[in-house]
Amino acid sequence: MMELCALFPPEWLRGKAKETELIKRERKIDPVYMFWSLSIGYGVFLHRTLAALKRDYERYSNQILSDSSWYYRFTPELVAFLRECVVRGVEYSAQEPGRTLSDRLSVFEDVVIQDSTVVRLHSKLAKIWPATRSRKVAAGVKISVLTSAVACSPKSVALFSEKTNEIKTLRIGPWIKDRILLIDLGFYKYQMFTRIKENGGYFVSRLKSNANPLIIETHRTCRGRS
Repeated sequence: MMELCALFPPEWLRGKAKETELIKRERKIDPVYMFWSLSIGYGVFLHRTLAALKRDYERYSNQILSDSSWYYRFTPELVAFLRECVVRGVEYSAQEPGRTLSDRLSVFEDVVIQDSTVVRLHSKLAKIWPATRSRKVAAGVKISVLTSAVACSPKSVALFSEKTNEIKTLRIGPWIKDRILLIDLGFYKYQMFTRIKENGGYFVSRLKSNANPLIIETHRTCRGRS
């Protein structure tokens, strides 16, 4: 908790609240208490009501709020404020030393893993995020995550339509240099493998059942006909 308090000091939170226009002039709502009420107010619960979060705020701040003072703060400005807080937390995590690779992998900068998952949304969002292979009206979004083994945290998170092909969720560039990319068969494409090699990177993938590779070199010596 002490580390979180140091990461989000009151002066930084109040400054970001003014920058994102969450707070335009000083009133009853203090962005510091609001941030902590929303960030740790959930505890072990998956769902909390606005009324319950309001009671948390009143307990932390020792103030009594009217319902309108609390409810009317849930605006796009609050979203922008919380987004800035998340970015600060992610950047802080990326700066930590994290893990180190084993001796066998020490010649590489990092091991990164790319994968995607589909999250089902409310059916009213079907026009914006249409689902695939659904017999009824449904909505879904594909969340693509690139995770670093060294940083022990995501390096990038992106949202795509559920219909988006896996191969289109990953862009290979200079960032792959001296890194090993772990991918599944959804990313199996020889053009991608070529781009990885051209950018000085490496990859690990399963082979498709119809693949017929030519082994040009072995890095292990085994007995018999292994």
